[in-house]
Amino acid sequence: MANLIKVPTLPLLLFFGLTIGVSYLIAWLYRNDYGIKKIIYAYVLYLIPFLILNLIFHLLWILWAGIYLVGIVVLIFRNQHYFDR
Repeated sequence: MANLIKVPTLPLLLFFGLTIGVSYLIAWLYRNDYGIKKIIYAYVLYLIPFLILNLIFHLLWILWAGIYLVGIVVLIFRNQHYFDR
């Protein structure tokens, strides 16, 4: 429990907002392209700067992994919104 008290909230919120923003951006950029491989590749490319920034800000691995997975969920549902049109 003591480790959770020491979690820096500003970098955590920054990464959460950045991940949601990138997910929305990728879904919007590929809204007319139905190839899921390009979307997955774009999100995997986002993993590189995401990991580098996490090494700088020293977030717990479970937190950044959870944030990254939430971004995948947002990307899937946002992408489905464009596919249904």
